[in-house]
Amino acid sequence: MGDNPSSTRRSFLRAGAIAAGGVGVMAMPAQAAPGGAHVVKVADFGAVGDGQADDTAALQRAINEAYRLADTGNGYARVEFEAKTYRLASQPVRPVAGRFTTAGQLMIPLRTSGPMITIELAGAGVQTGLQFIYDGEQAPAGTMLKSTVTTSWSGHAEGQPPAVIASPRGAEWGGFNRVAVAVTGVAIQVPSNPTLGGLNLFWAPQARLQGVRVSTPAPLPAVVEPTHRWSTGVVLPGGGNNAVIYLRDVHVCGFHTGVLFSEHTDASSLLVFACKVALAPLGQVLHTSRFGLVTVECCPILISQVDWADGPVAAPAGDRFRIDLLDVEEFNGFDARLNWTRHQVHINDPGNTYRGWIWMARSGRDYLNIPLTLNGAQNLQIHEIQDS
Repeated sequence: MGDNPSSTRRSFLRAGAIAAGGVGVMAMPAQAAPGGAHVVKVADFGAVGDGQADDTAALQRAINEAYRLADTGNGYARVEFEAKTYRLASQPVRPVAGRFTTAGQLMIPLRTSGPMITIELAGAGVQTGLQFIYDGEQAPAGTMLKSTVTTSWSGHAEGQPPAVIASPRGAEWGGFNRVAVAVTGVAIQVPSNPTLGGLNLFWAPQARLQGVRVSTPAPLPAVVEPTHRWSTGVVLPGGGNNAVIYLRDVHVCGFHTGVLFSEHTDASSLLVFACKVALAPLGQVLHTSRFGLVTVECCPILISQVDWADGPVAAPAGDRFRIDLLDVEEFNGFDARLNWTRHQVHINDPGNTYRGWIWMARSGRDYLNIPLTLNGAQNLQIHEIQDS
């Protein structure tokens, strides 16, 4: 386990962190799956899934019931969705005096005592990849949580930008909740130029994401420039989580920051498209993370720490990480609507705080004339293994 996250609000903002709190738990009937694992079906709690009705409250009731069953049962419960589009039209939970909560449309319940439990949000159907087509929006495939919310509230004053799904701060190891989160086979969609993030799991002690899509609806050649610095596709658990964070087959598109990560992250088959910053290390001296295949396309900055108020910043303390293959596809003028994605810098590390290895293959030198550009990053070992 690495160092605990700093307790100052400014440090939390620089780390991409969030403030504390939780939501109530409602007891409602559910079904038990074979082997004793509890299964909660969202339709039993009133979720319609027609893409029109606001299913926010119904899905929250299902999540709360899964928490109750995991708490009283074997420590695990699964929320099952159908292969439908569930519209989330309710504003994110906001802080109230004397009781702060992480800002989310759907909240993972707060647990501050007892053994750690796990809640899984399990979609149906098969998620296709981001659709590299020239017309038609990113269509639903299988289960989609479709947020239709825009907000002018950034959460900066509380250090907790809003997200579609969020985990509240707890009391373990400096702030972790005792509820681990798994998301499998689910697409999350937010309006273009998002004013909220997709998944904010900073305070989850463990996280497992597989077959997850977090994107805006526009066709890929027409992704709208994300101008709200607090919008992050996926925020992973912060430093000191004492667990492996597991990602497989995760795609993120259209946010200011693609993926914010810290120690103990094991990720592969990760695609980040059209984000201002693709990968954002937490920026603390912690244990390592490893990435397998990472594809980054049309992102002006590949790696940089991000402040939710200021954008890309210098990390006061750096992370250690390894990327086995970073496949970089840079803007080549194939569509003028993506002019905003033109290259800025590959790695922004002016303080030379990052340490690790990157094996990088770029479609760059010969036909894009973009050299490998580093702002600092002198302690990173970067090996280019492809010249064209």
